[in-house]
Amino acid sequence: MTDRLETMALLVAAIDAGSLSAAARQIGMPLATLSRRISDFEAALGAQLILRSARGLSLTEAGEAYAATCRRLLEDIAEADLRAKGEFRSPRGKLTITAPIVFGRLHVLPVAMDFLRTYPEVDLQMELADRNSDLLDEPIDLGVRIGRSKAGIDRIGIR
Repeated sequence: MTDRLETMALLVAAIDAGSLSAAARQIGMPLATLSRRISDFEAALGAQLILRSARGLSLTEAGEAYAATCRRLLEDIAEADLRAKGEFRSPRGKLTITAPIVFGRLHVLPVAMDFLRTYPEVDLQMELADRNSDLLDEPIDLGVRIGRSKAGIDRIGIR
């Protein structure tokens, strides 16, 4: 099982790096070894996950779905490991927030600064934009939006 999880991590690293050679450099693994591990993994699955070309990697349809699942599994395992070690006693990690520009500067930013003073191990990134972000497809943890509800009541929405 460990070998399978390790190969999933190698696959995700290659996808993130954009090429096998870039991933091999980042991981510190010979290119031939990385390429063989992924090829053997695809053969064992009976599915081609990535398309290799001189310009880098692209995912097949099966590869996109499989990579998304691998990411979730690897994140869940990493979180379980941290919980077991007691790492969640204080918030840490990356937190991405999006908010409208003016509202974000006036209201969200001061609250975020107080939060960072309390929890300095959090890497807070704010995306201030007046466009609606797709909170499911974009790497955003919190979206703040203002608007009028159907009942005509002003509200602030937090997801």
